[in-house]
Amino acid sequence: MSGIARRRFLIGSAALAGGATIVACAAPERESQVQSFVLQPELSLPGQELWFATTCAHSACGNSVVVRTIDGRAKKVEGNPAFPVNQGKLNVRSQAGVQSLYHPDRLSVPKRRRGLRGANEFEDLEWPAGLDLLSEKMSEARSVVVITGPMSGTRARIARDFATAFGGEHVVYETVESTVWRKTVQDGLGARRLPYLDIANAHSILSFGADFLSTWLSPTQYGVGYGEFRQGHGERGRLIQVEPRMSLTGANADSWVYVHPGQEGVLALSIAQVIAAEGLAPPDNWFGVVSEIGGLEALNAYAPDLVSERTGVPVERIQAIAREFASHQPGFAIAGGPALASTNGLDNGLAAMLLNHMVGSLGQPGGLLPNPDLRSTVTPPTEPTSFADLAGRGNTWLEGEPPDVAIVFEADPVYGMPEATRFADALGKIPFVVGIGTIMSETLGHADLVLPSTHAFEEWGDYVPDPAPRQHVVGLQQPVVTPSISGRSFGDILLTLWHDLRPNLAPPWDTMRDAVRANAAEVFRGGDFEERWVELLKNGGGWNDDWAPEFTRTPNWHINLLAEPAFSDNGVEYPLHLIPFEGVALGGGDETANPWLQATPDPISTATWTTWVEMNPTTAAALNVSRGDVVRIETAHGEFEAGVYISPAAAPGILGVPIGQGHSFGGRWREDRGSNVLASLAPLTVAGAGGLAWAATRARVRPTGDYRQLPTIEVLPNARNDVEEVIVQVTNGNGDHHK
Repeated sequence: MSGIARRRFLIGSAALAGGATIVACAAPERESQVQSFVLQPELSLPGQELWFATTCAHSACGNSVVVRTIDGRAKKVEGNPAFPVNQGKLNVRSQAGVQSLYHPDRLSVPKRRRGLRGANEFEDLEWPAGLDLLSEKMSEARSVVVITGPMSGTRARIARDFATAFGGEHVVYETVESTVWRKTVQDGLGARRLPYLDIANAHSILSFGADFLSTWLSPTQYGVGYGEFRQGHGERGRLIQVEPRMSLTGANADSWVYVHPGQEGVLALSIAQVIAAEGLAPPDNWFGVVSEIGGLEALNAYAPDLVSERTGVPVERIQAIAREFASHQPGFAIAGGPALASTNGLDNGLAAMLLNHMVGSLGQPGGLLPNPDLRSTVTPPTEPTSFADLAGRGNTWLEGEPPDVAIVFEADPVYGMPEATRFADALGKIPFVVGIGTIMSETLGHADLVLPSTHAFEEWGDYVPDPAPRQHVVGLQQPVVTPSISGRSFGDILLTLWHDLRPNLAPPWDTMRDAVRANAAEVFRGGDFEERWVELLKNGGGWNDDWAPEFTRTPNWHINLLAEPAFSDNGVEYPLHLIPFEGVALGGGDETANPWLQATPDPISTATWTTWVEMNPTTAAALNVSRGDVVRIETAHGEFEAGVYISPAAAPGILGVPIGQGHSFGGRWREDRGSNVLASLAPLTVAGAGGLAWAATRARVRPTGDYRQLPTIEVLPNARNDVEEVIVQVTNGNGDHHK
């Protein structure tokens, strides 16, 4: 290697699997099969199962897991029962960690581009050659941009400080942004951290589009509380879900309420008006707040009879929602999903937040509770870069001012950004792009150099869950198996480059293991640290209670600021509303390389392995299409194909399409499957927050004449034999007849 120290890099590789630093939990009392190995895996006891606490491999919400290993091989993932975020529970993505660890399409060697960017033409390299190339380009660079997915802890600190040391910046890309909710919390509550939803002690939840039981923020944490909400305090909690497309949370709700897209804020203010007008909550709760953000006169402009047609919700229904929510306290109101993904999404969120002021639930058990501020020794979770900011950077690059080098890790903006932004072209203006990951993606497919990274179960790290469970929590990640491929962790790669190219600006740690351990010593002071370190690894981290600041009582908003939503078309040429949604398994599309997650049925449609469009029977009849017909969905900014799934739960005029498919890179189970709905979205933004207004695109549908049977569990259109179908007569062996 020229320009990079072999010794330091090899030290990093050795530290990754250092047996003396990895700590297993006590093995359960059960038999294990003894297997003979020619080459004995490291960190293993023959025939003995060991459980290691570490982080979830496929979730950014802060779940901790324990991984069962036998003879040095990971066998099963379970929830860490001691961890306060998920309390031993897991979602379907967490369970897929072992399959992704041993995925046959994992990147195993560095690759250098041979043809045009995006042409998927690469040649294999040895690690020394790949690192020499990266070192050469970095040494010549005047500026660098580091693009990653959301992260926290030591890795976030290294990414941020590395970018700064090389004259650049750290950009955080999130496929389905939390930007607008974070801005809602900041302006509506005056809080720097996301609040804790005290679901377990609530008697009612009024959710405007937040699919908190499926994909929103921290669904495993919320699911644990939801179990208590439904049966834990003697009174069954009441859930009201308001949204234009029925989500999984909506399917579980006591009341599901359709609202016209972008009118969630109008409905929230109308509910607040009923609470005030009918005296459903003490005036001491709300009078001062309402007076400071517009007054009763402004609120009365949203009386149910004045906004019913505008929202699509009948007057009586609005009044019933207000009475039910106010009479079942403590409780809280939240907003997410399409409510925050309209151009007026921030206004919608702040209007929904006002309802918590109305019923006096802020800071109260069963309501929204503040999370403690992070201590100075803890690196906070990275703030996602808004869609508007990232698109703006892309425009700057297109206009001739790109950085010299881009380093991309665990982020796929080429896939997730609408094609109208031309982000792939913008990335192409950067002279040298290096992608780091476990599986090829659209963005890595546009890189000049691709480096294989270690899996989450093969590397060191730490993290701060966001949102937190009303405690200070720092989770620890440790390698639970010896790496099966020659990957290197993202943190170790950056540290190695840093020490060799900018030694005067480099931190004191040589490896991620050293950095994580040093950070733990700083955060968890006191006593014998060696003993404390072992306990932290066994438990998967450390946590404790601390004082949390109060919410600001007055929102930074005015009722008269509530804007009308804007859409990509006036509704004439494109008459239907396109509502993309995340699935519980595939999320924003990062998990589609995993066949087990591809085969996980969608809870609403039971569909798998493809892209479909949920359509109301009335809408389907008007278009003369049936289940399984392939249609072309066109917007002003693109088009894609999907199979029709007719659902009575879909509202007329609404097209629900799952996010995740339509990849050109990523292995045999991901490539050339389904369609990418994100590419055809209008590049509209949420006013005041900058997030992508992904629910603001209108569309039209054209039949293609093709038909493909949807891969669903319910193959028959009417599998339940409803009354419209002929009753089936069944005869048993005794000649008895049953209907």
